[in-house]
Amino acid sequence: MTEGHFAIGYAFYQRGIMEAAGLHYDSALNFIDSSKDYLTYSRIKRNRGIVYQRQGEFTRAKEVFETLFQEAQDQKNELGQALMYNQLGIIAQSQGNYNEAADDFNKAIEIYSKKDSANIANTLMNLGTLYGRMNLIGQSNQKLLIAAEIAGNFKQWVIQARCYNNISVNYRKVSNLDSSNYYLSLNEQLYKKLNNRLALIEVYQNKTSNFLIAKNADSAYYFLENALSLITPNQDLYRESQLDFLRARVELEFGDANLAIQYVNDAITKALAQNRVDDLNDHYVLLSEAYEKEGDTKAALAIMKKWKILDDSLEIYKSIKTIHEITSAYDLARSEEVIKQSQEQATFFQKLSTRLAIGAILFAALSALLYFKFRKKSNEAELIESEVNELKSKISELQQKVKKSTENFITLKSKAVIPLNKLMFVQSDGPYLEFFLENKERPEIDRGTLRDLKTDLPINTFIQVHRSYIINIHFIREVYANRVVLQNGHELNISRSFKTNMDEIFQAKAS
Repeated sequence: MTEGHFAIGYAFYQRGIMEAAGLHYDSALNFIDSSKDYLTYSRIKRNRGIVYQRQGEFTRAKEVFETLFQEAQDQKNELGQALMYNQLGIIAQSQGNYNEAADDFNKAIEIYSKKDSANIANTLMNLGTLYGRMNLIGQSNQKLLIAAEIAGNFKQWVIQARCYNNISVNYRKVSNLDSSNYYLSLNEQLYKKLNNRLALIEVYQNKTSNFLIAKNADSAYYFLENALSLITPNQDLYRESQLDFLRARVELEFGDANLAIQYVNDAITKALAQNRVDDLNDHYVLLSEAYEKEGDTKAALAIMKKWKILDDSLEIYKSIKTIHEITSAYDLARSEEVIKQSQEQATFFQKLSTRLAIGAILFAALSALLYFKFRKKSNEAELIESEVNELKSKISELQQKVKKSTENFITLKSKAVIPLNKLMFVQSDGPYLEFFLENKERPEIDRGTLRDLKTDLPINTFIQVHRSYIINIHFIREVYANRVVLQNGHELNISRSFKTNMDEIFQAKAS
């Protein structure tokens, strides 16, 4: 009975029907005596944890894996510990805890390299995939190619195919579509031989993404329909969420923006149901772009501002499914900050008004003085030309000082006022700019480009060090070959194409 339920459960898992798979795994566990056949028991229990994981029930999955890890530790079973390190790493990655995930994968790899090289390929693949999610493409491909070679040596065709798939994704990220399609073709051949329906869905997803980038609408729709035809509705929320997001991308690029909004909201709802935080950023960016394509730029900006500023907790994420719910959640979360910001801006304008008033009084006084002096001289004799020029110079200097006192801030399209002496750096995020201020946790968001913004910033104070960053040199603490450290400890990368600007930083800091 145990093996029968386990086999049926695995068959349902392969078809993506997670609820049925879980029920049969539970039945198998009810029939087995762990004290007599622990190896089979642990195998079924692990698969049950994987189903919990695929259903987004990460707490229950983690409990299963931690229990199995403790049992392996009690039995001094290092390979059992390595297996659980791998599973715990996958959960950490799904929840966006990338450093924790890398640590778990490396612990597993260390054990496998000493005890069982046959099992190292799967975890090495997971580590390579994680590096890809972190945009460390070179390191990712290196790990994945090694994992693919090891898997091939041990005839682990599914793992080899997954490595090829993830290498393809990496090449797509750097716009190398020829290499991406090459590895996808290797991947598809393997999965067709194995008759792996679930894996073929992923192949067709990736082909759709490649043709999206290539702007080939017919091929993108064709492979999207292939992927949709293979999935069983209402059985695998994870895969359905991915396909909804892909449908939204295709519609946004080639079709109806309203359909894109509908599909991406469906994807967000399913991602939230599974507690998948790491997918949400791309989803909300796409939602913003869809509203913008519809001509609702106000809604697009609102989504980006409110998505960026909300507290990073699942409880808040779960309350956000549409723009209306975003607005409600944001207004509640933002109210206290708005009051505080208004007070800060009022204080700022009071100080600014005082400076302007003083400048205006000085200007008026000097103008009056010069006027009376001129009247007196005109009555006595004609002014010497050099004296006139000197007086004009003084007036011009004072005017520049008054003007300068009004130019120590910028006003965004969103009407937010940014004091330049508090602005640490600006980061570009697609069509949006994020303004990071001193002593303020969340950035101000506005539409625009760094190229346009540079013309509004003092060139002796702000400098571009990367295609995505402009920094205020007064907030620099340390400069290294490939990064800048700000006074608050925040690190920003330096791009090779902007390294020549670093001399300007050193000169400005020295002066």
